[in-house]
Amino acid sequence: MKKVFLWLVVALLAGCAYSPQQITVSPVISTDTESYGAGRALTVSVEDARSHKELGSRGGAYKDTSLITIGNDLEEAVKRVAKAELAVQGFNVNTAAADTPNVTIIINTLKYDMPKQTVGKTIHLATELQVVATAGKETYTGNYKTNSSRETAMTPSMAQNEEMVNDMLSKTLVRLFSDPELKAFLSNI
Repeated sequence: MKKVFLWLVVALLAGCAYSPQQITVSPVISTDTESYGAGRALTVSVEDARSHKELGSRGGAYKDTSLITIGNDLEEAVKRVAKAELAVQGFNVNTAAADTPNVTIIINTLKYDMPKQTVGKTIHLATELQVVATAGKETYTGNYKTNSSRETAMTPSMAQNEEMVNDMLSKTLVRLFSDPELKAFLSNI
């Protein structure tokens, strides 16, 4: 009887704890393929300016041990899709000359939060990106935020969390590259 009770206690405690997850960030950008770059040279850089590198916690009784982190290079993942999008828009993004106009994407926020709840699960996601485009003495700065809440009956799997984070980051990047003011600035460099 004691062994059965002990196993029940262990099973109950295990049910209150979630293991950490390491997801792969791979955003996808699909905007109108408007070719306004006309072959002009442009460099692309990405900076991860987040103060905390983990995305957040999956919740549970031990929030500090159920962290969600990024398993690949976030800056490189965003840079890869940004360069591909700008190339589709007609820019030559493979040049490295010192006086080439530059687009810098700064990742200020990428968060995942699941507050403690007794019934159901609500996941809060947030992304904040900034773009700084420079050409000579001219600069354009834009800010793009996305906040999302998702309801689930069960704690999401790693694949589901990866999909939610990538979907939100992708939507924010689409808004960035669809910004008419950024397009106007890049059209005149």
